[in-house]
Amino acid sequence: MKIPKALAKELELPVTCTHKGELVTLREFISKKDKKSYLSLSSLNPTQQAKITVERLKSKSEVKVGMIGGGMIDKERAIAEVKALSPLGQVFINSQQHIIDILIEEVESGRFKEFVQNYDD
Repeated sequence: MKIPKALAKELELPVTCTHKGELVTLREFISKKDKKSYLSLSSLNPTQQAKITVERLKSKSEVKVGMIGGGMIDKERAIAEVKALSPLGQVFINSQQHIIDILIEEVESGRFKEFVQNYDD
């Protein structure tokens, strides 16, 4: 079975951190049986959330978001806002955390298991 392209990309992106602060990709999260060495999303501090979001934004070929009164937000500005933990950066963090929540929910339900077991780079 061929894995959907969007999911294949997500497998290589961070979804959480270890207790030592190292990023954990979705693939690593799926493959680890004992998830106690990973921080839960609710226990990530703002700096860890920003670190994850920055890495996820960097992986995108392009980021363009229109904002009333703020103009167009490109990838570089989005990353700068996230690093600064500004209100706009928090919007990017929240949106990525929502995506991660959905991905982890899918993993925990077992719905990704078939794709990941048959995934070949």
